[in-house]
Amino acid sequence: MAMASTPSTPTSRLRREDAVRAVAALLRWLQKHPTPAPEPIYLIVALKRAPVRRFEHQLRLPHSPFPSISLVSDRLPSDLPDDVEPLPSSALRSLPAAARRGLVLVDRRLRIPGGGGKAVGAKRGVTVPVDLSDPAWAESAREAARCVELRVESGTCRAVRVGHGAMSREEAVENLVAAVEAAAACVPRKWKNVRALHVKSPESVALPLYSAPGTSSDQDGDDNPEAAKRECAAAVEEQGRGKRRKKSGMGCN
Repeated sequence: MAMASTPSTPTSRLRREDAVRAVAALLRWLQKHPTPAPEPIYLIVALKRAPVRRFEHQLRLPHSPFPSISLVSDRLPSDLPDDVEPLPSSALRSLPAAARRGLVLVDRRLRIPGGGGKAVGAKRGVTVPVDLSDPAWAESAREAARCVELRVESGTCRAVRVGHGAMSREEAVENLVAAVEAAAACVPRKWKNVRALHVKSPESVALPLYSAPGTSSDQDGDDNPEAAKRECAAAVEEQGRGKRRKKSGMGCN
């Protein structure tokens, strides 16, 4: 499943060894701070300049960044895949912690409370409507689970979910490298506009992956370390609230 660009390409500025080192350190930290469900892992993309217009891009990863896939339906398919956990419609109002950290598929015959058929907030997880009458719904769901969104509306720092704490180190590194290359290829001015890259979980510190040459905390206000820390925290919080504008269809564009 070779989807990601490798960091050996001439345009890449991320060294794979830096990604391996940061991911290994983050996974060790997560193992020492266990939670009821695997914590998400985020790539933090800090730009030098915010895009003039709002910008959205779908990134396809080699592996799903979600630890689980749940299906909320009162009429389950007879051939429900082993990797999809069934949940009753009543669960929509109060999902278990494991489901909130994963991808939640919702039968289109059901109404998502407060969601209007779109992805809803972190309390209910990242939800995607699914048409169970489609014979290929399960494969479409797995494809949707490999797709994440990079969206910049204001500011210069954004978080992209690239993994979870139960992933193997190699899978997490592959996802991280793929997300970095895809993000750097789609932002305005590409790598020239990338100020810094970090990887973190919601409660961990941000571990550095890349810093553009010439950027330092004493050059200008945009590189103030405390301001950058607050911006990264805000980016993770916003990403965790869910993608409210997510289209009802599954899969990457």
